[in-house]
Amino acid sequence: MDRRTFAFLLKKYLKGEATERERLIVEQWYALIDEGPRTLHPAEWEALEQRLWAKLENKAGLSAEEPSRPLLLKIKPFIPYAAAACASIVLLIVYTLWPQKPTLAPLDNGQALMINKENKVLTVSLEDGSKVMLGPQSQLRYPKKFAKDHREVDLIGEAFFEISENPQRPFFVNAGKITTKVLGTSFRVKAPQGQADVEVSVKTGKVSVYEKNKKQGDNSIKKSNGVILSPNHQVTFMADRAIFVTELVEQPVPVSPEEGQGPHFDFDDTPLAEVLRVLENTYSIDLELERKALKDCPLTANLTNKGLYAQLDLICAAIQGSYELKGTTILINGKGCD
Repeated sequence: MDRRTFAFLLKKYLKGEATERERLIVEQWYALIDEGPRTLHPAEWEALEQRLWAKLENKAGLSAEEPSRPLLLKIKPFIPYAAAACASIVLLIVYTLWPQKPTLAPLDNGQALMINKENKVLTVSLEDGSKVMLGPQSQLRYPKKFAKDHREVDLIGEAFFEISENPQRPFFVNAGKITTKVLGTSFRVKAPQGQADVEVSVKTGKVSVYEKNKKQGDNSIKKSNGVILSPNHQVTFMADRAIFVTELVEQPVPVSPEEGQGPHFDFDDTPLAEVLRVLENTYSIDLELERKALKDCPLTANLTNKGLYAQLDLICAAIQGSYELKGTTILINGKGCD
């Protein structure tokens, strides 16, 4: 018998519609619960339930495959102790089957710990106006009130940060063995629990990412091991080798659109060097031509409403060329124009 079947049986018991065999199962469950302590932690309830379930099947002569067979016998009156048993069963089933809600745990040192147990992103509002989109199964530790000269949080898991700008109070995110420092920007940090590598990607602004000093509470930058990231760039800290690997994000997005509207890429006989300059400014990335002769090739094309890599495909088709990624730089080569 599975839990759903047992829950259906319980409803019949409460309505006075259970057979004698079904009533026996419910009362056996109550008797087993009565053998143990009434005040248990959730984890202990889970373990206890598994033991009781096995004992119940053994005592009542049930098997996982055997459905309850109705017996047309007289039902005894419903009694108070059975009501208590039913309440215990309902609470236990609800606890184990209902999705767990996010947990906000206040700490003794003036900080709070937000644990996102749901399977969706949770928005956490900080006291300075910053917002953190905390990923599923992730944890964020933060002060209820930030210090006067800096703002600092600790992350386990994944989160996207939108930080309110305040040059006098830099924002620090500790994740694994690295610290990300910003003044005001939006960025994502991935620091999965149980994994040493950490990934940071930037959407707007600039951030510095560096290895934390071993000295407790020291967030000073280790200049020999750190990077500065611009929009559409990301870095992965390889903890086993203590190195940073930088690259472009998977799907770069415009970071400097025209006021009130997206960027326009409608070119008419425009030199390739000018086209690439527009793309560089729009995406905050580096584009290089491997052959200088390509810079004067004219391009007539409408690249509006296309992603960066789709735009590059069209450009390369026009010059009979190709492009490749070299770290955070995109290199373009081709036969040129006639």
